[in-house]
Amino acid sequence: MQLEVDLREAAATVELTGVDEFTSLAVTVLGDRERAAAALGAWGTVDGDHVWLDIGVLEGAVRSHPLRGDGWLPQFVAMIDYAESKGWVDPDHRTVRAHCEQVAG
Repeated sequence: MQLEVDLREAAATVELTGVDEFTSLAVTVLGDRERAAAALGAWGTVDGDHVWLDIGVLEGAVRSHPLRGDGWLPQFVAMIDYAESKGWVDPDHRTVRAHCEQVAG
């Protein structure tokens, strides 16, 4: 699963892709990374080379995504549980850490 933050235009866009891939979680920033924090909004917060994504917002986005497959919820929960086992979920279980990668654009 990947969150693509496109900052190449004046109006930034944020799109969830790979909604049927629950073995990885990443954020890709296209353009000026300094604008990523503002563009993410409710999605989460930038923390160095990572983004802390709001689990509820992420789950809601998968739930409403037209390309999500059947039986997605147990896979989503398993992904979050795995992240928690690695220390990538905050103590309040509200956010999950995702690697943030900047792509020249």
